[in-house]
Amino acid sequence: MNQHTQPTVFICADPKDTAAILYTINRVVFQLGGFPVSFYFVPESGEYDWPLVRKAIDDCSVFLLLVGDSYGALSDSGESYIHREAVYAKSKNKKMVALLKNTELKGMNSQDVQRLRTLHRLTMSGTFKYWSHKEDLLLIARQVLRDLLKPQLGLVDSNKLAELETANHLNEAITDTLFGMESYPMRFTGKVFAHGNCHEVTSNVLLTWDMAFLNIGSMMTSPVTEDRMRSVLEDYVEDNYKDDFMKAIADSHALSGVRCNDIEFQRLKAYLKGAGVIENVAKERTGLKSYWQLTPAGESRLHKLLMPN
Repeated sequence: MNQHTQPTVFICADPKDTAAILYTINRVVFQLGGFPVSFYFVPESGEYDWPLVRKAIDDCSVFLLLVGDSYGALSDSGESYIHREAVYAKSKNKKMVALLKNTELKGMNSQDVQRLRTLHRLTMSGTFKYWSHKEDLLLIARQVLRDLLKPQLGLVDSNKLAELETANHLNEAITDTLFGMESYPMRFTGKVFAHGNCHEVTSNVLLTWDMAFLNIGSMMTSPVTEDRMRSVLEDYVEDNYKDDFMKAIADSHALSGVRCNDIEFQRLKAYLKGAGVIENVAKERTGLKSYWQLTPAGESRLHKLLMPN
């Protein structure tokens, strides 16, 4: 196996605690071009081969710690096997990712709670994320691993490198042109109330690119659905463009239920994708919901908007 084209990810987990989700983690690693390596030791397996485990960790590109509802099976030293492996990986300055479950501590004795908290604290100096459900884990694992694995994937020949640089310059040019535009018109429809009556009013709202992206992008550092992206824009327009709707109806006094025109929202999303600031990262198994997230270029753009100069 060529280590340059397929970086290894050592998955450290207690199989009794995380058996139902290990397939998901392995799948994500493979999808991102990595190669998962693990032992998934349980005491019933026999002798724990610590020298072999150490060698596997030494050779890995990324160490991923997956923690479920428990501290894990205890070794002879009194610490869990996964804790021991995590401490060793940290001592070797491995790139570490910890996926920690938001577990219910009720019903656990105080010693188990303290052990679990100690394991959590060990990981908090590096990259760590909390998860609650298997669906969360799929998106979170993809989010954190893509940034760690992509820089290690293969060598690019000079011709491909030139093509890549040209594409990057083109994306930058598109992004700069896009955000250099003064505004982007979008139609929104809302319910305007006057004299006890409700009127449907459609308004053509001129959103600046910066404000449209700032509102959407601020909650896209993690994957979100299109419905969530749309609702953020709708809330922003309802709060800031109320007069544009209410002036259409005499003596109006309230506005609610602002909705974004679907075709224009899809066009906005396509512009942002074309500019390289957002990307589609996953779909639910049913295919009914699509998840989107900021690209590294999008995160850089968001940072500039949030921290000007």
